[in-house]
Amino acid sequence: MCELTCKIKDKRNDILMGEIGALLHDIGKMHPYFLKHQSIERTTSFSHENISNFLDPILYRHICDSAFDFTIMTPSNIKNLIEQHHKHSQADDIVKYLQKCDRKDSADDKGIVRRKQSINNTIISSPFGFENEKIDLSCLQKRFDDLQNNLIELFENYSDIISFRKSLIGNLKTAFSHALGETRIPANDVTLWDHSYSTASLFKTILAGITCDGYKDVNDLKWRIFGICWNGENFINHGRKIADIQKRAEIIREIKTYIKRTLEEEYPIGNVIYEDVNGIYFTFPNLNEEDLGRLAVECADKILSKVVYRKCNNVMNIELNNELWPFFTLSKPSGSLTIIANELKRASEKRGTPKISPFIFIGDEDRNEELINSMPDLDRVFDEVKVKDGRLDVCPVCGIRPKNERDEMCSTCRDRRKGRLEEWLKDGQESVWIDEVADKNNRVSLISLGFDLDKWLDGTMINTILSQSFKDWGNSKKVKDFLENEQYKNKLKKRNISLTDDLKQLSKELLSVITNEDINKDSNFKSSLINIYFEDISSSQEKRADDYVGKFVANLKSRLDSVPFDPSNLQTLLFTQNPSPARIYRVWRETQEFFETVVEKIKRDIYSHKWKRVAFSVDYKKLQSALKRSDMLFEKTPYVIRLDGLEPRDLLVLHVENGEFCTIESLEKYRYADKSGEEAVRESLERGLTYLALESNPNNNLLKDNSNIEVNKEKTKHQEYMPLIEITISPMSLRLIVPTLDSIKITKMIATLYSQRFEKVLGKLPLNMKILTANRKFPLYVLLDAERRMLDDREFKKPVKMNPWWNVYETENDDFFKFYPTRLIGENEKYTLDDLSSISKGRLFSLYPGYFDFDLLTATTDKYNIYYEDGKRGDETYRLYSKRPCYFYQISMIRELWDILSNLSSSQINNIEEALTTKLREWRYVEDGSNKREVFMRFAEATIKDAFGSIWDSLREETRCLFINSLLNGLLMDTIFIFRHMIKEEKEIGE
Repeated sequence: MCELTCKIKDKRNDILMGEIGALLHDIGKMHPYFLKHQSIERTTSFSHENISNFLDPILYRHICDSAFDFTIMTPSNIKNLIEQHHKHSQADDIVKYLQKCDRKDSADDKGIVRRKQSINNTIISSPFGFENEKIDLSCLQKRFDDLQNNLIELFENYSDIISFRKSLIGNLKTAFSHALGETRIPANDVTLWDHSYSTASLFKTILAGITCDGYKDVNDLKWRIFGICWNGENFINHGRKIADIQKRAEIIREIKTYIKRTLEEEYPIGNVIYEDVNGIYFTFPNLNEEDLGRLAVECADKILSKVVYRKCNNVMNIELNNELWPFFTLSKPSGSLTIIANELKRASEKRGTPKISPFIFIGDEDRNEELINSMPDLDRVFDEVKVKDGRLDVCPVCGIRPKNERDEMCSTCRDRRKGRLEEWLKDGQESVWIDEVADKNNRVSLISLGFDLDKWLDGTMINTILSQSFKDWGNSKKVKDFLENEQYKNKLKKRNISLTDDLKQLSKELLSVITNEDINKDSNFKSSLINIYFEDISSSQEKRADDYVGKFVANLKSRLDSVPFDPSNLQTLLFTQNPSPARIYRVWRETQEFFETVVEKIKRDIYSHKWKRVAFSVDYKKLQSALKRSDMLFEKTPYVIRLDGLEPRDLLVLHVENGEFCTIESLEKYRYADKSGEEAVRESLERGLTYLALESNPNNNLLKDNSNIEVNKEKTKHQEYMPLIEITISPMSLRLIVPTLDSIKITKMIATLYSQRFEKVLGKLPLNMKILTANRKFPLYVLLDAERRMLDDREFKKPVKMNPWWNVYETENDDFFKFYPTRLIGENEKYTLDDLSSISKGRLFSLYPGYFDFDLLTATTDKYNIYYEDGKRGDETYRLYSKRPCYFYQISMIRELWDILSNLSSSQINNIEEALTTKLREWRYVEDGSNKREVFMRFAEATIKDAFGSIWDSLREETRCLFINSLLNGLLMDTIFIFRHMIKEEKEIGE
């Protein structure tokens, strides 16, 4: 069954050629003259669509070449898509569809933003207000010239549409990411690449829909989102070793790559608009009910049969299916892509079902789900698996496939681990061994970061950022002319609209004329009125015109989607940022780039001096002859060696092959004579190997008695590596394993970077952080499961009524980012400007603070203590001694508290902890009375003052207040727990 997908495949070249034209439609905005034209100074006049005036003649000739024409419904070409996308009267029928897609992504913004930038200070910002890049005209010109040269070469060497598209996208992304589609503030947060890619994605889906006999009306365009989902985090977390986990993450990346090729190239229905470890989502045509279901089922069938159930890129995925069970979602139709937030939520709810059948869950109210019948009988397939020479057992890694009871794991998991080790051996700069990342106390910490993007992807928080200030609006020529018109003033007076109101109230009252009255009555007046809210576009008073005021207002009404068409909602639409497809795309790309920056900064700043491992070799034949059993030496297998004089004496090494070894645990803790670290290990190796045991059985020496295998001194060398293991990275989360002693240093760096990058949206974009510390031999899968449990409660996604905790000076003076919500809203509610006020201290706002939780795991059962009640740890012991979780912003306070405590000796700190915990334990069953808290505070304060002695009075008043408050909010006990128990930091300054 492939009727509709076959149609799309037959028109693949035409659809992809149309997409290429859409990707290039704004290439003129890459030219420096566009920047000059858009600047405050406006030093030149420039039309970016008139490419014959500024493109290299050779490139222009290629663009005009009929070889790049295409036909979808009617003939068109790349040249028309570029030159006609702003010429409504001259555009061919296909270009009109591009114009709608272009307007959907950008023109609605252009009609509103007003504040231009200087040609010498044009900034590309993030959607969160951070200034990412200042555009240099000479650099822009160089990039434009390089782009033209690269495109000329691409056109001249054209061989097939797939390769051409891939190379074109790579070149455009590199160049367009340093240019703007709209230069005015605050719409300068969307790069030219973001806009071009989003517009092309919408247009490509339209072309696919037309191929399937859809989209007959160019004025009625809606899209759907098609999701291919799975429980990727659970799949990754099942790995027992780092190599298992990293290979599983690699498998997910490979699957997504093949899905992209299937739905973007082979059966081009759209492009990726969101992806993470749990799935990938594409734009999808909105067709009639029958064709919609058929196309969705056919696409799902292609994914299952061509990608997931077959071998791809040497990954035998028939043995993957019982671990990673895909299902599909299809959203309801929408004119915007903010529906992605709902799709992610829906997929999250479905992911919890184990071994879910491959259903398509459809978002329409009258449709629920459809089963994909082409799925193979997986249980039958796996029942046929046989294991020779022994009884069957379940593989402890995947927990599904059978294995020989004498084997450590099944063949699939073994091959995965072996493949990852082979990749590691080629480079070795990163580490795949937890032991190699452990600190000198043999501890590692799992740091997990998570953004909550729900309210950004559905547009809620984007709508709290102004697109034009009321001051700029009131000072515009259109508004002044309108309000000074005597005829209009009389009409407003009859409606009891006072021109003395503040601009926010005035703009809202004026809009009541549009929302509450018949737009066709006195249309000239109402056309002039609605036009004062726009700068670049305007409605017409001519009934036959496409932009007649009635149609113009109807378009505004459709953009409000399901909310009432009233003055408050229309005012919010016209004065706040548009959650366009490009801006939604930019939001999640920005958070992913933040996590990538975190990893790079850790490598560059924290580990500028890399750690070292030792590689050494012995005579392979002598080693084999010294073994008690010749079949006990395996390649790529960990062993323990014991070296006399080395402290500690056990050292974990990897036998690579043929007598070649390398250390796979951190060396800082080792001592030999007067040597330490790597030097100590190297010197101790010179005495030879007398003890060799498998890691799984370290007390069984495999070497014969009195054996001493000489180490080749000349071949002994060191290798450098980063003591950092990346588990997963996605737009919403980052998980790293680091040495515990460095965990707080890394945490401080992350908190600082977060405050810099997201300064203007603090309280709107929450970041959660979790730290779990354990011994290096602690089971990795248990550590990851404990992380999954931490902060896994809906309570931590809710806004909190609270006073701003940060210095609001910069934000409260920003015309666009200073407005914050003052009331709590329901899950599906959106803010209007009535719900927003300028941020200020001393007033309660509805904020998302982000949370910080942490723990030390000493036993596998400790993970069950991680649960929550009413926003706090549920376990009674935690609630007695701690107020965890903390707010994210309190991380800096914890660090400051420890710096203060460093004035004391270890014994003094221990005395404080013991005194407070003893008193809390004694009073745990005492009923809460009016003075219980007061008595405890007096006791705690006296304990603190006694410990500090004369130092207490020398502390600043602010410092003493911080300390006293930390007794109330539990931060003091949490601080001592982190540094004295989790990290075991050695700080004996007061001793």
